[in-house]
Amino acid sequence: YGGDKGLFGYGLNGGGATTNMSVTNKVSTSGVIASDTSGVGTARRTLTACSYGTNLDKGIFGFGYSTTTVSITNLVSNTGVVATDTTGVGTGKFYLGACSYAGDKGIFGFGNDGSITSDTNLVSNTGVVATDTTGVGTARQRVAATQYGGGKALFGYGHTGSVSSLTNLVSGTGVVAADTTGVGTARAGLAACSFN
Repeated sequence: YGGDKGLFGYGLNGGGATTNMSVTNKVSTSGVIASDTSGVGTARRTLTACSYGTNLDKGIFGFGYSTTTVSITNLVSNTGVVATDTTGVGTGKFYLGACSYAGDKGIFGFGNDGSITSDTNLVSNTGVVATDTTGVGTARQRVAATQYGGGKALFGYGHTGSVSSLTNLVSGTGVVAADTTGVGTARAGLAACSFN
């Protein structure tokens, strides 16, 4: 958030659905993690988040698992303030991926909505989540996603019923491409980020 800071949020503290959390921790421009900020919104786990807005200065947490799958989202301001729940748009899911694209927008995709899916949900530059876009590519969960190439994105790897190394490119207009044959070791539950 803010174009140069970060935010950790939500998750699971221990075992069982009763220990879902909604606390957040800010990350400063020098990489220092702050103490807990009291949770806002529905406590949940296996959600995901991405940046959006002018200069990618805002954030959005979305989807996840509370006592069931949810599609609610929580916007993050450019000062790191997490908003209350926004009523879910699209099908609730968890174990999904998300990243920014086009310099000011975001995309949620893949995951598990009761079964493994490849549906996606675009996020506008004002943080509005669109309804489901029918999935392109092989349905899978526990994927990772990252931006690349100055406005494009990529979903990769995950679990289709077995671990996978498939990838799906995302254009600068948010269109997801068909599968690209996997490169590298198949795996799931991984993370991805951009660098320059």
